[in-house]
Amino acid sequence: MFDFGQLRIKTKLMAMLLSVSLGSIAIVSYLSWDRARNIIKTAISNQLVSVRASKAYQIESYFNNLYGHIATLCEDRMVVEAMVEFNTSFKELNFEYIPDQWNQTLEEYYKTDFFPELAASVGGQPHFANYRPTTQAGTYIQYYYIAANEAKVGEKATLNDANDGSNYSKIHAKYHELFANLSDRFGYYDVFLIDHKTGNVVYSVSKETDFGSNLFRGAYRKTNLATVVERVLQNPERGAMQLVDFEPYRPSYAAPAAFIAGAIYNGPHVVGILAIQLPVDEINKVLTGNERWKSDGLGDTGETYLVGSDYKMRSISRFLIEDPSGYKKGLKSSGIPDSTIAQIEKFNTSILLQPVNTEAAKQAISGAEGTSIIQDYRNTEVLSSFAPLNISGVDWAIISEMNLSEAYAPVRKLQEFLLISTVLLILAITFIARLVATRFVTPMDRMIEGARQIKNGDFDAEVSVESRDEFGELAESFNETVAHVRKQFQVVKEKTRENEALLLNVLPALAVERRQAGDRLAANKFQEITVMVASIDGFDALIENLEPQNSAELLDELIDIIDVLASRFDIERLALLGDDFVAVSGLSRPRMDHTQRLLEFLVELEDAIVGFGNLHKGQLRLRAGISSGSVQAGIIGRNKFAYNIWGPVMTISLALKAQAPVASILVSSTVFSRLKESYDFTPNEDVLVTDTGEFIKAWKIRLGSELGESNSENLSQVG
Repeated sequence: MFDFGQLRIKTKLMAMLLSVSLGSIAIVSYLSWDRARNIIKTAISNQLVSVRASKAYQIESYFNNLYGHIATLCEDRMVVEAMVEFNTSFKELNFEYIPDQWNQTLEEYYKTDFFPELAASVGGQPHFANYRPTTQAGTYIQYYYIAANEAKVGEKATLNDANDGSNYSKIHAKYHELFANLSDRFGYYDVFLIDHKTGNVVYSVSKETDFGSNLFRGAYRKTNLATVVERVLQNPERGAMQLVDFEPYRPSYAAPAAFIAGAIYNGPHVVGILAIQLPVDEINKVLTGNERWKSDGLGDTGETYLVGSDYKMRSISRFLIEDPSGYKKGLKSSGIPDSTIAQIEKFNTSILLQPVNTEAAKQAISGAEGTSIIQDYRNTEVLSSFAPLNISGVDWAIISEMNLSEAYAPVRKLQEFLLISTVLLILAITFIARLVATRFVTPMDRMIEGARQIKNGDFDAEVSVESRDEFGELAESFNETVAHVRKQFQVVKEKTRENEALLLNVLPALAVERRQAGDRLAANKFQEITVMVASIDGFDALIENLEPQNSAELLDELIDIIDVLASRFDIERLALLGDDFVAVSGLSRPRMDHTQRLLEFLVELEDAIVGFGNLHKGQLRLRAGISSGSVQAGIIGRNKFAYNIWGPVMTISLALKAQAPVASILVSSTVFSRLKESYDFTPNEDVLVTDTGEFIKAWKIRLGSELGESNSENLSQVG
């Protein structure tokens, strides 16, 4: 049996040093690795949530703006007049003579130009009898504007006037350029004018085969264009827009298409229907960030996409854009049919073609939101953040994902670093332990040598039996040194704690962490925060006749009130200059309700400020400006530093505050759109942003009770 007591002291000392050192290294390494893994997972999860929320807001805003634009067009005088004139002139064409040659030319166009491309997408062999226009007017305009139009397929919209002498062509020449410019400017795929009584498509910008067709009984009566027209007829109220989800649309060769439509009003009367074929590219631009995924914080494998209630994509896959061949190989390995892969390749889109039967998609479509690790539609393990979208007319979800391997890449690098560092430390500690043990036992070796000299009869050797006194003195000296070092360490530790507390009073917690980690500037960009610039009116008058000591005490008390309320609402006060101060919500800790929190903070702060003024026989009121959006922030200055934020949001908040009335808040359009359902805003005159020279829209909300009322009770509660 091994007897540890038989080992020499030098060996024992080396063994103890190695055991303690290696044990400490193992514990610290594991704790560091585990902490880093949790921090990285949380950071990536928060990043995905932030990206998903930002993209969802952009998509929802895009559709809200689209609804508003179409509703405006439905009452636009030019659109109304065009609808009336196109309806009248289209009906006149029903009395025109149609030569047999025209029918033959039109049939030839369908068979030569349209059917081959359509058959490649839907299969089978289309027949002209099923697709030919059902009205004489439809045949007439399809002949002149499609079959006899010399422009190539996809460029038929370049024909402005068929020069056939008809009243219809005169109306077409009058309005076509205007509608074509409208379509180009807003990126619409096509714009339609539809007779709500007959179902005739009396006008189309793109001039596909749905132009001149009848949506009640023609070939396209079961398309989603006919569906959106039916929904408008079911709810033809002024301003009521109808949206239908993507479906393969045969006039566009079965490419995915979605439509928005509304009733066109001429005074109190409906005169027709305006329909827009949605621009898929605009949705893709928002979700891909114009194909700058890395700039959005999604790395090499992250993406954000939409999923419909049928669990198929409603936007394009990043991997189809960046690596089409690899994407198609993945589709084959996932068991996707070759016909579907061929359609993806033909249309160069995954919309309505890529199935997404993932757990994230199922939960989001069911109305849940969250973040979890799942297998994505490529059978790859990803970190996924998901939520439903709030868009009237469709049941869509938005999902942001990143490969788990990329998300945990820093953890793997840390593991490699810790392994290499541990090996090097073992070698270094072994060498140091041997050196320390050797130097430690040298005095004992000398005493042993002295004892041996005595044993050999050399009594002249001076050996002190009380040699332990020297070790005791050494231990006492060591203990004194250790005590001195311990005392100095406590002093340094206390100073460090005081410095950290001071930094936290000057800088946000996030900036303190980054500065302590070595990032002097702690610069960052925040996608979604709310900024407030406020001024306390009446404070100068309150302290005008006070001594500096008394005015400083009042200001200190007032700032304490502000900071206590700010802490309660998780608001960060960043700057203070006299009676002006800046506060933000959503900076160190991202929050979905950052705008709501800041406004609630201001409402309570107004009561506290008024109460403070009444308590000190003064009249204090707030005025403030609030704006939301993206800002940049960082620590400015080397010797005397401060944490500043900048960008358009800060500039707008300053301008709003500068022009805000007493006891009022002026808010930007972004803040108004988010909180208009919760607060009574009144329109304010446009505000001049001095830095840009532009005027922006602003809304006002009054704060608190009338000037002079007592709020001492509120003040005492805040204190």
